[in-house]
Amino acid sequence: MKLAPIRLKLIKPSQKRDFDIYVLEETKPVLLLSKNTPLDRKNPILKYNSNFIAYIPTEQLKGYRNYICENIDNILKDPMMSQKNKMYAIYVSMIDNLEDLVNSRNLKLAVDVSNSVSKFIANTINDDKAMSIFFSFIKSDVHNLAVHMFNVGVYATMLTKKMFTDLSQQKLEEISKGFFLHDIGMLKIDPQILLKKGKYSQEEYEQIKKHPIYGVEIIKNELKIRSPIIEKIILEHHERKDGSGYPYGKSEVNTFAKICSLCDIFDAITSKREYKEEGPKTTFEALKDNKDFFVSEFGRDIYENFVKCFRVKQ
Repeated sequence: MKLAPIRLKLIKPSQKRDFDIYVLEETKPVLLLSKNTPLDRKNPILKYNSNFIAYIPTEQLKGYRNYICENIDNILKDPMMSQKNKMYAIYVSMIDNLEDLVNSRNLKLAVDVSNSVSKFIANTINDDKAMSIFFSFIKSDVHNLAVHMFNVGVYATMLTKKMFTDLSQQKLEEISKGFFLHDIGMLKIDPQILLKKGKYSQEEYEQIKKHPIYGVEIIKNELKIRSPIIEKIILEHHERKDGSGYPYGKSEVNTFAKICSLCDIFDAITSKREYKEEGPKTTFEALKDNKDFFVSEFGRDIYENFVKCFRVKQ
């Protein structure tokens, strides 16, 4: 039986669970609580510290994620819950919503993504410690569309907050939704192309290049989002100042689209890709080795502020 770690302190008494809870004793799993056993307030396992890690069968991970999503408001309001556990709960809900959106291609689930972005902004973005915790959740060893959208959303939101300190919470949330949904147009690309191992053919690449256009269509026509900033982020995040980008070969690129573009490239460089023979670069290597390109393409101000994002004190 394969097990995955969970944070036990996120499990509250008397709440319905669709997963079993195990602990490890001398590397062997021991059932602590079955899914049908209520966790009452007198249970001694509640006395463990906030970082206590328990385990669940990997096939029940979806149940654990659903539990957190359903109880996220109570978790965030709990004064006894540690900040790290609250940030972890937001992270789980964001990844779960993005993966549901990507895997099902049900665009109605984009509303859940928007809601999780709102919680991310409200509870995280003004707190350097919380942001440093969020950075620790970023994955470089797993590459899929949901993880990529999450990573870029976190990087770009943090960079925007650092550069534009006078942005209102509402405006920052709007822009952030554009970052987290920047690749939503990929949901209209043939899945066989997206899952292909190796380089794209020219015909396949031409299809990929349409995803910014598809993304704006989804935002406007299906999600009924009316936001010029979100549209520009989605439409222009692959444009280049020399006109060599796509989909329209524009040379004038919106600032927030540039921010999204830098973070998009950075995540590609620092994440595992099946089509690349070499492994992912470290944060330091990516920033150092690509400095000239980043400064030339996006400007020194954007690059230097991005570097500062990784100097947040732990």
